[in-house]
Amino acid sequence: MGIRFSNFGFDKTVDKLLEVEKLPVEAAKKRKEKVVTEKKEVDKLTKLVADLDKATNAVKAQSDFYHLKVESSHPDIIEGTIKGPAAVGSYEFEVRGLARSDKQLAYGFPDKDKTSVGFGYMEIEREDKEPFEVTVEPGSTLEKVAMQINDAQAGVRAMVINTGYKPDSYRLLVLSEQSGKEAKINIDEDTTFLEFKNQVAGRNLDVLFEDVPITSQDNDLKELLENVNFHVKRAEAGTRVQVSIVHDADATIAGIKTFIEKYNDIVKFSAEQSKSPNDGTPGALSGDSSVRQIMRTLQQGLYGSPTGSTKYQNLADIGISTNPKTGELVMDESKVKSALADNYESVANLFIRSKFGDGVGERVAQRIKTFRDPNSGVLKSRMRGLDRIIESQDKDIANRERQLGEKQESIKKRFSSLESQMSSLQAQGQYLAQRFGAGGQEPQGGG
Repeated sequence: MGIRFSNFGFDKTVDKLLEVEKLPVEAAKKRKEKVVTEKKEVDKLTKLVADLDKATNAVKAQSDFYHLKVESSHPDIIEGTIKGPAAVGSYEFEVRGLARSDKQLAYGFPDKDKTSVGFGYMEIEREDKEPFEVTVEPGSTLEKVAMQINDAQAGVRAMVINTGYKPDSYRLLVLSEQSGKEAKINIDEDTTFLEFKNQVAGRNLDVLFEDVPITSQDNDLKELLENVNFHVKRAEAGTRVQVSIVHDADATIAGIKTFIEKYNDIVKFSAEQSKSPNDGTPGALSGDSSVRQIMRTLQQGLYGSPTGSTKYQNLADIGISTNPKTGELVMDESKVKSALADNYESVANLFIRSKFGDGVGERVAQRIKTFRDPNSGVLKSRMRGLDRIIESQDKDIANRERQLGEKQESIKKRFSSLESQMSSLQAQGQYLAQRFGAGGQEPQGGG
């Protein structure tokens, strides 16, 4: 490959011939680059459609569209969270007493890790479990006994506390890890110096719900109402707390906004692909029927009215319109919020599948499903077609490059042979010139 043809000026001729032979290969590579660019754009469109599909999940079914929240007149006393579909309504509570853990406190010692607490077998009994023993060996300290109780992992917890009251400020506190009357503990100190008294008696939660007494071993009411968890934070007898389960308009609007944003992303992508050359360079998928098909099908999914008795009949009624110039959806958030406050169910019926028919979210979701079908979906089919073209082009390029290599060798060999012949002719010419230029005499120095 390192042959040069400078002696006879063949360099430029060979280079030009090789450049000509490279043209078909370069043309094939450019055709492939164009298809690769198209594939990247189809992949981008596929992701945009997937994002819209995800957004429709928040607006296509009642369980997803209906957002609820708990409002309390005294959130410092009781508050709540929603776990699933629940009934909207208001309820009255009165918290008369919190659930408490049973606590046993030993008499004091001057330190936690030096003074012996005696020895013996300390038995700890709980209402709902078998009792267990702690062997207090001679020389055991408060700290060691606490460690033994905790290592047993038997539903009680021990800690050494410094009360600050001299001279015996260190005391052993043993408490149930559960609250409620059934979590009560009893400690038999045996022959040790540890004497306990019941510092706090375990008790259940005491609440009036709509004037009905309600109790629980802890301070959560998880099964009072379906899919609602009420958490009691403090007791205040005599104070009536109003707790309401209401529609969460802000959460609902957030879901609608995300749906509109993801729909508009596809509208913008389509406009970018098909824009006029006067407005800039059209996209790689300019004129691609799959883009037009997807856009047209999605637009059709926006239109349709619920059948039967429902207040709002289309998106425009609640403040969502289509920009006539761009095709993008435009939302008047204040108007949507007002519509939700006025008739939440009717707004929901515009989006979800209900007894009145399929709403916008459901219709768009169904159309997206056809786009993404692995066998017949337009996106998958388009991607497979581009992959086949790229595979074919790779084979064509490889074949052309092989042929190019063979032609390059052939050209170089021919010009190398031509140069050899020219060199031979040149040497003969020089010989003849010397001979005849010297009057026909033999050149000097000859044998």
